[in-house]
This record gives sequence, structure tokens and C-alpha cells, in this order.
Amino acid sequence: MKLPLIAIATFYVVSTTACSPSGNPHLDMCQKITSNLLTSAATFGEPQETKGNRELTMVLPYSSDDASGESVCMFKRDRTPETYVTAPYEVMIDGLKVTGKALMQASLKSSSAVLKEGADKTAQQAAAVAEEAKGKASELASEAKTRAGEVATQITESEAVDRAKQLATETKDKAKSAIVEGAKAVQEKLEN
Repeated sequence: MKLPLIAIATFYVVSTTACSPSGNPHLDMCQKITSNLLTSAATFGEPQETKGNRELTMVLPYSSDDASGESVCMFKRDRTPETYVTAPYEVMIDGLKVTGKALMQASLKSSSAVLKEGADKTAQQAAAVAEEAKGKASELASEAKTRAGEVATQITESEAVDRAKQLATETKDKAKSAIVEGAKAVQEKLEN
């Protein structure tokens, strides 16, 4: 049957944690799919996650205006050890298996929502790290200016030129180091 293969291929892109609003892409997908399958808005209880050799099972209690119960989402193991595909291959709401077409429609709607929320979160984190790097660069520039002024009053003109070159190199190295640390922080936040 082509439908499950298409669904798995389509949703595989959601398998990175960086794109997950909560940091747990399986929980995000299970919540979104469950919400899309219910007729009214749901709130969720504490999920129970069981990792097996072949699959991850997420049991997610829910409550809505219409009913309360539990959703069970099952995710196949990925090729990488200890990782699981983000698109569930089976979902049950209150013990009733969701059909392929209904699961596909709910999954399509859910994956776009999870990706958008994850992208928004990543953009906010990147902006915060960039602002922090900007502040550090400003501090270093101010420090270099102050140090250059102190040194200039203590040495001759040729010494001042040599010292200014040295300070410029040190400042450049510090700024470069701060930028690299900022980029690493962005990368770490994106990976988390």
C-alpha cells in the first residue's frame, strides 16, 4: 500500500528535535495528531513513553469538551540506534485504530504545525544568541578603545603604532572567538 510509505517519507523531515517546539518531536506529533482527530480542543496529561527494540509507544491522556481518554501513537525505530521515526505508523484513540486516510490527513496537518512552531522557536533562539554576541562584541570594542587610549599616553608614536596593531589583532581574535562561541551556541540550541 502506497499511503503509509508516502506518509513516512513526508514526515521523516520532522524527525529532528531542533524542529520540535517541546524538544520531543514524538510528543509534539502525537499531541497534534490527536488534536486534529478530536472534534474539540484537547488538553493533555503526562505522557507515558515506552522505547522498545522495534518501536516507541507514546500513551497520551487527553481531555476535551466532548470526552476524555487516551491516544496511543506508535513510531517505528529509525536506522540510527536509539532513534525513532517521527511519523507514527499507527494511532489509536480510546482503543480504536485510526484508518490510513484519516491518519494521513491528520499527520499532514500536524507536521506543518510542528515544523512552523519549531521554526519559530529556533528563530527566537537564534535572535537571542545573536543579541548576546552583539553585546559581547560591543564590550570588546569598548575595552580595546580604552586600552588603546591608556597605551597611547604611555609610549612613543612608533611604539603606539606597534601596540595599536597588537591590540587590533588581539581585539580581532577576541571578537572572532566571541562570534565562534555565539555560532556554537546557536548550533547547540538548534540541535536541542
